[in-house]
Amino acid sequence: MIDVNALVLHTKWSDEQITLWGEHHGERIHSNDWVPLLFAWHESSFYGTFLERDDAHTVYMNALDAYRLFTSYPHYFLGECWTETSKSMIDEARQLQDAILNERIQPSFAAWKEGKWGWKVNGARSSEWISYAMDELVVAEPEHLAGSEAFFERFPFDHLLDQVGLFADLSEESWLIKIGWDEDDKPFDLLIQLEEPAEDEQLWQIRVFLRDAATADEYQWDRENTVIPSDWRRYVPLIEEELQFASTLVPSLRGKNGAFVSTFSENEAWDFLNEKARLLEEAGIGVMLPEWWEALKDLQPDLKAKVKTSSAGYAPSFLGLNTIVQFDWKVSTGDLELSEEEFMKLVNGRRRLVKVKGTWLKLDPAFIREVRHVMNNVNRNGLHLRDVLEQHLLQSTTNKEDDEGSTSPLRYVNIELNKDLAKMVEQLGKVNEVPIKAPSTHFQGSLRDYQKTGSSWLLFLRKFGLGGCLADDMGLGKTIQTIDYLLLARENRQNASPALLICPTSVLGNWQKELEQFAPTLKVAVHYGATRAKGTDFQSAFQGYDLVLTTYTTAQLDIELFRAIVWDSVIIDEAQNIKNSATKQSRSIRSLSGYHKIALTGTPVENRLLELWAIFDFLNPGYLGSESAFKKRFVVAVERDRDDKMLRQLQQLVQPFLLRRTKQDPHVQLNLPEKQEIKEFVPLTAEQASLYERVIQDTFARLEKEAGMKRRGLILALLGKLKQICDHPALYLKEDKKAKLVKRSNKLSKLEELLEDILEKNEGCLIFTQFLSMGAMIQRFVSERFGEEAYFLHGGVPKTKRDEMIEQFQNNEKRIFILSLKAGGTGLNLTEANHVIHFDRWWNPAVENQATDRAHRIGQKRYVTVHKMISLGTLEERIDDMLESKKELSEKVITSENWITELSTQELRELFVLRKEWVEGEA
Repeated sequence: MIDVNALVLHTKWSDEQITLWGEHHGERIHSNDWVPLLFAWHESSFYGTFLERDDAHTVYMNALDAYRLFTSYPHYFLGECWTETSKSMIDEARQLQDAILNERIQPSFAAWKEGKWGWKVNGARSSEWISYAMDELVVAEPEHLAGSEAFFERFPFDHLLDQVGLFADLSEESWLIKIGWDEDDKPFDLLIQLEEPAEDEQLWQIRVFLRDAATADEYQWDRENTVIPSDWRRYVPLIEEELQFASTLVPSLRGKNGAFVSTFSENEAWDFLNEKARLLEEAGIGVMLPEWWEALKDLQPDLKAKVKTSSAGYAPSFLGLNTIVQFDWKVSTGDLELSEEEFMKLVNGRRRLVKVKGTWLKLDPAFIREVRHVMNNVNRNGLHLRDVLEQHLLQSTTNKEDDEGSTSPLRYVNIELNKDLAKMVEQLGKVNEVPIKAPSTHFQGSLRDYQKTGSSWLLFLRKFGLGGCLADDMGLGKTIQTIDYLLLARENRQNASPALLICPTSVLGNWQKELEQFAPTLKVAVHYGATRAKGTDFQSAFQGYDLVLTTYTTAQLDIELFRAIVWDSVIIDEAQNIKNSATKQSRSIRSLSGYHKIALTGTPVENRLLELWAIFDFLNPGYLGSESAFKKRFVVAVERDRDDKMLRQLQQLVQPFLLRRTKQDPHVQLNLPEKQEIKEFVPLTAEQASLYERVIQDTFARLEKEAGMKRRGLILALLGKLKQICDHPALYLKEDKKAKLVKRSNKLSKLEELLEDILEKNEGCLIFTQFLSMGAMIQRFVSERFGEEAYFLHGGVPKTKRDEMIEQFQNNEKRIFILSLKAGGTGLNLTEANHVIHFDRWWNPAVENQATDRAHRIGQKRYVTVHKMISLGTLEERIDDMLESKKELSEKVITSENWITELSTQELRELFVLRKEWVEGEA
C-alpha cells in the first residue's frame, strides 16, 4: 500500500486529451497503485475501470472525465498530492462548475470571430481543455446548462465557422440569439418564403412574413409596414437588421440597390433550395419552401434503360454475356417518365427546376453530368447482357453509393427488362426453374433426377451462349451429365465443328471408356500422343466427328491449331488445372473459342479467389471484369478485409453459372445408391511402358520353349511383373525405400488427386493393394505429400496392433487406411470409410467385392464410392473388358488368376501386348 501523502499526481493536456500519472518518492509507480484510490468516486469511468492505459504507469482521460474528476476526487488527496499544473487545472474545473451553477457561462463571440469555437467562464475566455469539456457537457448534460433548446438542436457549429465573416456586423447579443443560446423575446418569427412561378412565368417569388408566436397568424412584410400589428412596429429596426443579415448570408437576396429582392431566377431558386435555405435555418432564420420540395429534394431522378421486346422472342437474340441488348433510354422521377428526347430537350435548355405534365422535376447538374457520361459510354460500347445480369443479381445487396468497385457503366442506371429477358434472368437465378429435359434417346443408361437437372442446366445455359461450371462432388456423375449434354447438344449443333473436351492425362482413358459405354453413337476422336494429327492435317482429321478428346498438355503444345477452330463447345474437366491465371497453360486454354463453354470441377476455389476468376474468365470472358479490377473489387475486400457484403455480392454474381451439389444435399441423397463403382483409367508413363515391353519380350522368348507347369509358372510370373510395373516402376525394380515416387506412375498421380478431394472433405478412405512394398510406398507417399500418418495393415501385423489400428480408424483418429488385399479382405468392419480405392486388381471379383465390403456393410451410414484403378493399353484394361463382357459368368466361375494360364500363346499376346497410343509422351 502506497503512502498517499508521498504521492504526487501529474497532469498534461495535449492532443485533445489529458495524460495522468503518479510518482511516489520521486519514481513513477504502477497505475494500479493509485487509480482505484483516486477514482473511488468517479462513476463515469466506472471507478477507473474503463480508463485507457497504454503502459503500466499512464492513464488517459477525455476533457469531460477530467472535469468530473477534478470537481469530485476523494478528500484524502490533499493539495500536496498535485503538481502546480494539476492544481491550475483543478481550479479551472471548479470555476467552470461554479459558472454553470450560477449561469455565468456562455459561448465566446471573440473566439468565433477568430474562426474558432470556445466558451467564456465568469466573463473570461476559457482555456482549451475547458472548452473541450464544455463541448462534451453540451452533448452529455444539456439540462445543466443555461442555453435555450434551439442551441442544443443546432450544436455543434463547426460547419458555420468558415462563414464567420458573415457574422462580423452582428453584436454579441444578436449573435447569441442567432446561435440559439439566448431566447429571442420578439413576439413573432421572421420567415422568408420561396414560391414557385405562376403558370407561363419564369421568376420565383420571394416574400417575407412575420408569424405571430402565440397565434401562428402570418403577416406579409413590406416597407410600409401597413399590415403588421401596431405594437410590433418598435421591432422594425430588428426586422431590418435580420433581413440585412439574411442578405449577407445569401447575397442573392440583396438587389442592386441594396434592397431585399422580391424575385429569383431559376438558377437562384435552385441554389436557394439546395443550399442557402439550409444556411439560413442554421443561422436561426425561418424558411418556407414549396410543399413539393420536401418530397423532391432527396428524390434523385432514375435513368432507365428499357430493354426492347423482340417479336422473335429472346432465345435467338442472346448468345453470350457480351451480346448487345437493344434498349430505349428513359428518365423518371416519381410517377413522371420522360423519353430520351424529352429529357435531353430540358437538359439542353439548361433547366434546373421545371414543371412537366403537372409534376416538378429537379435536374441536378451532377446528375446530368453522370447521365451524359453513362449515355455516351453505353451508346459507344453498347449495353451488354452481362451488365443487365450484374445489376439484377446484385440489386438486393448493392446501392449506387457503395459499389464503387463495379466495372459496369450502369451503376447509376435502372434496367427495365422485357418479359422474355425477365423470365431468363429468373431461371438463371433458380436452378429449379430450368426446364428439365428427358435424357437423350441415344444415352445408354439412366440418369438420376439431380443428374437430369445438371444436363438440362448445361443445355439451358447453352441456349443463351452462357458458360457454366458444374461443380458437383466427386462421384455424383459429372461425366455422365456431360455426356448426356453432348448428345442433346448434337441435335442442335451451332456449326459443323465438333465439341472439344480437355482433361488431365490421368482421366483421358476414363472419358473414352465412359463415352463408349454411355454414348456409343457419339463419334469421338482422341488427339493425343506422338502420332496425333498436326499442321494442315489438323482440321481435316476431325471432320465428321462429334467430339475431340485431348489433354491440357497437348492443348498447350498445339494451341495455335486449336485456336484456329471455333468449337461447338469447349469443355474442361478438372478445371482447377487453369486456376493459376498467370501460367501459359491457363492463358492458352482461356484463349480458345467456342459457342458454349463448360468447366467441370469438384473444387472451383481451392485457396484463393483468383482461381475462381480464372475459371470464369474461361467460361464467360469479361463477366467478372479484368483480373486487376477483380482483385481491387473482391480479392482485397474478401481475403484481406473479410468483407462479408462483398463476399455475398460475389456469390450472387457467380451463382447462376455454378451448379454445386454435394452428397449431403437431401435431394441428392434420395437419388444415390448405397454404393457406386468408378473405374479410374490411367495411361502408363514412358518409363513404365519401356519396362512393360521389355518384360513381355523376354518372357515370350522363353514361353515358346516351355510347356506344362513351367509354362504356367512363367505366365503367372509375367502377370505379377506386369501388375507391379503398372503400379509403379520402383515396385518392379525393387528400388530402396528412398526411391523417387512422384511423376513415375500415373496411378500414384491419380491417387494423389483422389486423396486431395477426400481429405478436403475430411472423409475416410481404404486403399487396397496386393503388394506389401506398394503399400509401404503409398504409406510413405501419404506422409510426404499430405503430412498424414496412414496405417498399413498386412499379414505381418500382430493382432493387438491390428485391433488398435481398426479402433483408431473407426474413431476417426486416422483418415487413410492401407490394407493388403489378403489381410484386409475379410473379417473387418471399417464403416468410417466412405471411399474404397483398389490400387491394383486381383482379377477375382469375389475377392475384390469382399474387400470393398469392409466399408460397404451393415453400420455404414454414408454413400460409398469404390475406385478401381486400371492402366490403359495394358493387360489390366483387357482383363477388365473380359470380366465386364462376361460379368455374371466371371463372378460365378473365376476364383483365381489361373484361368489366364490356360490361354494359347496367341491369346496371351493379345492379352498382354501394350497399345502404345496410351503411353504418356506428348512430344
